[in-house]
Amino acid sequence: MDAVGASEATPRPAASETTGVRGLGWLWTSIVRGLSLFVGLFLVAGLVGSLRHDGSQESLWLFDAGAVPAPAFLGPVLLALAGLVLLAHGVRPAADGRRRTLTVAVFAALALVALLNVLTFYRVWGAGDIDPRVPFPLSLFLAALMAGCVCATARGPAAPAARPRALVRGAVIVLTLAACVFFFPLAQIVFFGTTDYRRPADVAVVFGAQVHRGGVPSSTLTWRVDTACELYREGLVDRLLMSGAVGDSGYDEAVVMRDMAIDRGVPPDAIEVDSHGVNTEATVANTVRLFAAQGIDRVLAVSNAYHLPRIKLAYRRQGQEVFTVPAEETRRIKETPRLWLREVPGFWVYYLRGLTG
Repeated sequence: MDAVGASEATPRPAASETTGVRGLGWLWTSIVRGLSLFVGLFLVAGLVGSLRHDGSQESLWLFDAGAVPAPAFLGPVLLALAGLVLLAHGVRPAADGRRRTLTVAVFAALALVALLNVLTFYRVWGAGDIDPRVPFPLSLFLAALMAGCVCATARGPAAPAARPRALVRGAVIVLTLAACVFFFPLAQIVFFGTTDYRRPADVAVVFGAQVHRGGVPSSTLTWRVDTACELYREGLVDRLLMSGAVGDSGYDEAVVMRDMAIDRGVPPDAIEVDSHGVNTEATVANTVRLFAAQGIDRVLAVSNAYHLPRIKLAYRRQGQEVFTVPAEETRRIKETPRLWLREVPGFWVYYLRGLTG
């Protein structure tokens, strides 16, 4: 058989067989574009927030540029520039040339920042400054995700013949972005909310929860007060600030919390009451004013794990740094899934408020 005959007898592989894994190169590219949109929007929004409000540090929820050996002011700027590159990739993928190289470099740089954050996590844990329930940080997952984006982007887009219709690819991008928006607050609860940051402080703020008829505290409220009393007995704080309001039962949550703490051995003169904490934002605003009036700087915030990311956001918006302590839950309650899901929109509402200052 001559050369021409051999060439004609050997079938060429289909385009879908030469791109990606079993022709799914387009899928990985679309997923990476959705991730790029989420990360890019998050990082650019973080810079916008820091320009509008000096106390805004919202990019920290994803990447902490403080671990990078560079001037402090440069970190948010570099993250925002990385975000712009990723936004461009999400809107119109970098097919080849310098732009694709730049996009790969940005993903690689973010993977490195995330790995530095992982090292910081284990260093702080080893020093005893935190007590995480999950033995690895969200940054480890982010580092792996960014590394996967490096591989997918470096491989390049699928050949035109291997791609489905633009509508299908667009649907994958939108679904990936929506999944990020939904799961990110839940990831913050799992990794940040469950981590105990207790340390010596001036006061522990205890956030109110439901009181049933007859003045019977809910399990959630009991766990919060028990944890706060533990902080007092350990000598980490010498004051407890109970914040709540009158609920449907007609009982003042803050007063019920005070009485519970007294029953557990905390002296009455070591307890302050804020009966105007009708919601998280009100409690934060009320307590920040009190801190300013009394010269209080070191603060612990006590609530359930699902509530703590939103509390952290609210205090940061007020320019107050707090360390969060999750209430120790002794059993599962049927309301837990609903309470977790409620925090998904709640997190984003407080996040956007934090950007505006």
